[in-house]
Amino acid sequence: MKSNKISKRDIILNSIIDAYIEQNIPIGSNELGSRMDMNISASTIRVYFKKLSDEGEIMQLHISGGRIPTVNAMQKYWNDFFYDFSDEIVINDENILKFLCDKHELYCMIFGNLDQNLEEILNVDSRFLVLNFTKDEIVLKYDIRVEKFLSNLIGVSLNKLELVSSQVGLSELRSKIRELKRTKIYFQENEILALKMFENKKIKSILEPSFENFMKKKLTFSPLFEDGFMGLKLAANYKGEDSIMVCSGSVYANYIRFLNNIKEVA
Repeated sequence: MKSNKISKRDIILNSIIDAYIEQNIPIGSNELGSRMDMNISASTIRVYFKKLSDEGEIMQLHISGGRIPTVNAMQKYWNDFFYDFSDEIVINDENILKFLCDKHELYCMIFGNLDQNLEEILNVDSRFLVLNFTKDEIVLKYDIRVEKFLSNLIGVSLNKLELVSSQVGLSELRSKIRELKRTKIYFQENEILALKMFENKKIKSILEPSFENFMKKKLTFSPLFEDGFMGLKLAANYKGEDSIMVCSGSVYANYIRFLNNIKEVA
């Protein structure tokens, strides 16, 4: 969290959010009061319900029903929660992870750390170009123009090279980089959920490790994701391998319980 200081208004809002992500049902003032550690009367809670509704933090689906947090409130909540989150997620059993993804309705992809640079370019009998990276290599058909161009990019990262190849039209190189990245996918589950989060041509991008290039921070919302959805990018250790985990789903999904469940079985 950004700060340890929290007001009564924030306590009530966070209690509404906690209740909703746990039970996925609207909550009324009486029930909320019984859940909270602080002794706050139902009448006081109703005053804050009005205030929070006016601020656009909660809404009432039906006249006689309880309140639920808005998408905007959930985005602030997750931004606060993951602001200084630095835990490495340890995963040793893919079947358990698959079960948890299904249970929490989350799309998840885990892939090897692709933080490597272009170290050298080898000309093989003017027939092939071998691009040696820190850990891997890529072989291209020889082209003197490509050789000269890439010789100026020694030291750049794999991700940067993929971006450059797209910008200047080096389709073979771009294709080979994406091919390499696909071989680094260790786990992928609930691809069908991507249809809900990307109802356009972006659907293909979320299924590949290159998608992390669009996620500049550990937490991403719209416009990259459809409204009401979010993506989470975290460091992971998957069966002993340094990895990156990308999880995506509704802003109302219980990411806290999902991550805690993973820790419990590690």
